[in-house]
Amino acid sequence: MKRQSASRSILIFSDIHTGSQSGLCGAAPFIKEYNTTINPNKLQKQLYGYWKWVQDSLIQKPHIILINGEPIDGRNKKQNAMGSWGSTEDQLNEAYKLLTEFPKPNHFLMTRGSNYHVEIEGQGVEEWLAGRLNCVPYSGLFKGFENITDNDPISHHDKLRTDYYITFKVNGKVFSATHHIGFNRWFAYRTTALAREMADMEFLRGRYWKPEDMPSVVIRSHVHYFVYVRFSNQHGFTTPAWKMPDGHLLRGGLGGTAPSIGAIEVIVEPNGKIIVEPHLVDNIKYPKHTILDLS
Repeated sequence: MKRQSASRSILIFSDIHTGSQSGLCGAAPFIKEYNTTINPNKLQKQLYGYWKWVQDSLIQKPHIILINGEPIDGRNKKQNAMGSWGSTEDQLNEAYKLLTEFPKPNHFLMTRGSNYHVEIEGQGVEEWLAGRLNCVPYSGLFKGFENITDNDPISHHDKLRTDYYITFKVNGKVFSATHHIGFNRWFAYRTTALAREMADMEFLRGRYWKPEDMPSVVIRSHVHYFVYVRFSNQHGFTTPAWKMPDGHLLRGGLGGTAPSIGAIEVIVEPNGKIIVEPHLVDNIKYPKHTILDLS
């Protein structure tokens, strides 16, 4: 599909969870401590194939790539690090390699995810990755990033580049992104939290933004499933993930645990028209459970 030259593409990822044995990694993740690579398991190889498929499916070169939280699995404290591989540094290096496989965008943006995945004793490791990707400096409402200095030399920058939310504008349309939103296992009610969030945003009109800067696109993540809600002047969706269920997610049973896998591409035309294009793995190609045949 050929787009107009001034149209802008925003490619959105979240919940990549590199470092999980049930999450995405490349063909040969490197373990620095032992100067070796590991051989991904069958599921990881399948997920990486889907990652390459998304690259081939894009409508156009991204103007922006937004990572809306949790590029790595981290120490995954709720699992006591069970099912994880590599150090935090190894995971961050692998996430960097994966994200830079895509055509280089004009801008990288990143928000922060759940602390138990991406924080080590008060240090948000997403900030390290954001520095390496040269994400646009951003600190949200209460902190002016031009006055903030990060003295940690590993960060490779002196400006804050992540916050719990981000607001940006493309071709006159304002986007609001934050990682967290309410979760529902029941498919029939999965739009509820998102629709409620979008309605609540109307009560913020004129508060967090000037009335004319009311967000037209609301992006939320965390839940690992894709749903899309459209009102007359507003698009909202939750983003897919790159991690299959672990023991923590399965603690309540199997129902409602299957994530959506993929990414979301949003095109904003010069006239302000918004096109939401999900790149999702369909059910036929979805990873399948092993069936133990004892007949």
